Amino acid sequence: MTTPFIATLREVRATLSASLEGASTVEPGEASVARRLVNELDDAIARLDGSEPEKDLVSIVCHDLKDPLASIVMGAGFLKKTISTDESAARRVVDAIARSADRMSQVISDFHDLARLEAGVLQFEPRPCDVVAISHGAIRSFEAQARERGLTLTLKGDGEGLAVMGDPIRLMQIASKLIANAVKFTAPGGCVVVRAEDVNERVRIVVSDTGRGIAAERFARLFDYAANARRTPRDGPGLGLAIVRGLVDLHHGEITVESRVGEGSTFAVTLPKANPGAGASIG
Repeated sequence: MTTPFIATLREVRATLSASLEGASTVEPGEASVARRLVNELDDAIARLDGSEPEKDLVSIVCHDLKDPLASIVMGAGFLKKTISTDESAARRVVDAIARSADRMSQVISDFHDLARLEAGVLQFEPRPCDVVAISHGAIRSFEAQARERGLTLTLKGDGEGLAVMGDPIRLMQIASKLIANAVKFTAPGGCVVVRAEDVNERVRIVVSDTGRGIAAERFARLFDYAANARRTPRDGPGLGLAIVRGLVDLHHGEITVESRVGEGSTFAVTLPKANPGAGASIG
């Protein structure tokens, strides 16, 4: 049973997660602390509504890593403020520590989401959502990163009002993780295009890139987190695509991929359209 207190916690969690997801302009220290708060809110909500799953080894390890990682992030942030601009070598080291800590924080967050997906207790509150607005929000989070890499990042859509029935936070995760991979695996000078399309009684979100592409023999296990976990961060998508597949399944949708090595990749997520006349939102 959802009490007013639990509802308030969910609203806080949704607001925090929406502002954080894929936000490349957020300071690493702030992003790490924010992700930790989101995870703690998830745990609190699960305990209060009685849906907390029995903790497994992964959950315990992820929980125990939060405190020392937060200390590393805060320490790196403090050092960045105290090191003078003349100490370029020291600043590069501290920047590398901050980036690595932020990456670790993201991995912990992904493990947390994946564990809850598999346990069937991931927070999921569907309502009519404007897909173009969500896609635009996800793109905005990666604009700075795309510019730094010399990429063109654009959105093409059928116009506002193209709505699906889904959880806006989880839809933002889907779009953000697909865009993140496209940006990551596309060389400077390339482009990433996000499209929102009306396909009969469905809506399709498409993320295309001109990156290095994916070999056909990898398609079968592309969304298998166990297979991707064995690949290095530079070589594979990590847990992101496994989480995307789980989130798409929650929305009763489907995801497909087309790719040719050396020519790029296209991921397409097809979702049920919201009822006509339903007011759409992004959060």
